[in-house]
Amino acid sequence: MLRIVAFYLLVFSACASATQLDRIVPNQAAMSAEWHWQTPQGKYQQLILQFSEQQLTQSKVETFRLNYSLSYPSQAISAYLSPRLQHAVNMINQYIDEPEQRVDDILTTLSSQNNSPSSQLLWEAYQQYTRDAFRHLGLLPCIHPRGAQYPCVRPNYSQLFYRNRQRINGLSEFFKQQDVNLALAEVQAWLLTIPQKQENIIGFSSPIDVLTDNLADSDERALLLAIVFSKLAPDHPLYMVYPASSIGSASPAWLTVDASSGIEGPTVMIDNRAHTLVSGSVELIKEMLLADVQMISDALY
Repeated sequence: MLRIVAFYLLVFSACASATQLDRIVPNQAAMSAEWHWQTPQGKYQQLILQFSEQQLTQSKVETFRLNYSLSYPSQAISAYLSPRLQHAVNMINQYIDEPEQRVDDILTTLSSQNNSPSSQLLWEAYQQYTRDAFRHLGLLPCIHPRGAQYPCVRPNYSQLFYRNRQRINGLSEFFKQQDVNLALAEVQAWLLTIPQKQENIIGFSSPIDVLTDNLADSDERALLLAIVFSKLAPDHPLYMVYPASSIGSASPAWLTVDASSGIEGPTVMIDNRAHTLVSGSVELIKEMLLADVQMISDALY
């Protein structure tokens, strides 16, 4: 565990150094990735993307932080909460005159039914810092399908979408054209050149890591497609769809668009709303829906 924490700190130190370097040489490429494929119309395509040292470091930090949080949610949330709650206790006790009303133990105070001002202030701080922790770690809380007591968390796909949307503008520009359905077909053809990796419920790679590693599972592929597609058709709502029983990095996962958009593709009904699939196995999601598997339709924006 100490090695993991030490590595975490080193990665963040590297991020700070890379940020300083990028201010000096903002356009210097540290790595490039290249793909060759044919469009559905048989046209030969070549795509080259370049990434700066800052982009690569940001992506590695994000991937490590999310993977650690999915693997050890209690430890990750506690590491964020503990110093902040201790600071809150120090500030609360500083303004409490009566010794018996001061906060001596955080867990005891939070679990008690005490309505004293110090207890209420600590509880408010706990709720605020918990929300901050999930946002910082890129997580969403969920309910464990088997009723286990340990935390159930998933990636916050909407947050990851917005955090990464500006990092790969060149990719969207490459596929941009007037015919949205044709552009989508070309993006999907390119995505097929990225090999499929084994689904991992406690691992998630950010979009730049997917591009540099040239590997993706279903939810990583869906998020990457969402970032590109949102620039091609920004007016159409996009959704990540996955089984409600999924723990951690939800797999399998599908990217869908509201069926009223006019985007061509298979249509499925989820939560009494028509979705058009733009990524993922059509056969698999239909099998799940026929088996009454509960699905979550998570709006990205």
